[in-house]
Amino acid sequence: MTAKRDVAIVGIHATPQRRRMGKTVIGLMMESLNGSLDDAGLQMSDVDALIAYDFPAGNGEGATDGNVAWQLKQPINFVWQQSGASAVLTGAALIRDGLAEVVVIPAAGAQATDTEATAAYTRPGYEFTEWTGSITPAQFALQARRHMHLYGSTVDDFAYAASTIRNNAHINPEAMMFSRGPYTPADILKARMVADPLTLLMCSLTNDGASCIVLTSAERARYCRKAPVWVLGGAMESRKTSYLEAPSLDIINSRDKMMRGFERLGVRHEDTDMVMIYDHFAHSVQVQMEALGFCKPGEGGAYIREVMGLDQKHPVCPDGGNQGYSHNMIPYNFKIIEIVKQMRNEIIDLCPQSAEGIHTYDRSICRKVRDPKLSVACGPMTEGRHSFVLLEKN
Repeated sequence: MTAKRDVAIVGIHATPQRRRMGKTVIGLMMESLNGSLDDAGLQMSDVDALIAYDFPAGNGEGATDGNVAWQLKQPINFVWQQSGASAVLTGAALIRDGLAEVVVIPAAGAQATDTEATAAYTRPGYEFTEWTGSITPAQFALQARRHMHLYGSTVDDFAYAASTIRNNAHINPEAMMFSRGPYTPADILKARMVADPLTLLMCSLTNDGASCIVLTSAERARYCRKAPVWVLGGAMESRKTSYLEAPSLDIINSRDKMMRGFERLGVRHEDTDMVMIYDHFAHSVQVQMEALGFCKPGEGGAYIREVMGLDQKHPVCPDGGNQGYSHNMIPYNFKIIEIVKQMRNEIIDLCPQSAEGIHTYDRSICRKVRDPKLSVACGPMTEGRHSFVLLEKN
């Protein structure tokens, strides 16, 4: 491995994830930001860069560098709007170049819903969506059908992925879908159809909540409260604006860029211990595995059956993912946070002593991955963007 251990994740925090919490985005964001700094043993005065969507809110000035500095009541070196894997890569670049020493990446969502099931943001008023009356699941049903047409994937593949991930949420007391399973692939297929071929149990959740990640230099990490998790590097690529036009499978063409990211770091795909897929819909599990280079396009359906279980080669979304843990409109940080928790052995499940870090590995009650050392956290693959970051245990 050629990657340096020069940037570390030293703080994480996720608020409770619930529907209609009655809190504002900025309130949730500040709760997670403060919680992550406390986790790291740092203060707000230590922060010199912030990467976040929609912060600060309320005064109409927007997320400019000056406004963020004014709101936090301290000088700020850098402000940018990203989240998750791409934000971690950007923050790491700042630290490596000496432009910042402590970077915070907060994210939050507080979603108004017209019904129990549908958030307003799933009906964006863009050219393709507005006149057709389309919603997000319908758009990505087109992508799923395209993959079925080109590569022979099946609804059974999608149901297998959804049941595996949702069963992880079933034993995660912090998940929205805790104690709502277990599910078989047949259960997934029998659920109400939302947009053919996607049933309700193949779709993400809609809820409120927040998260935050703290990055710092290797030198500063020595004095933080928890053992560091190292940011080795990764890759990111933007191709177009998500949701503007009908989704295609163009994002698979990011495959070469993603594979070069692994090669640049001297890491083989088979050396990784866990993959936090961006599972916004069930078909995305195999599509993202293909786009990352874990298998060839069209091989994802068979591949995930061999690798994604908790005791298999590349456990996927042990927290329950977007489909079972949380989708708070900006769920990208959760992919990193779950890896950090797994590497720190801070996993809560139904094992009697999980709070003390003791796990049974009985998969009816335990979601702890066995000693993950090197893991992949994915960014969204919502059509226009794709990214991943490689994290290594201390």
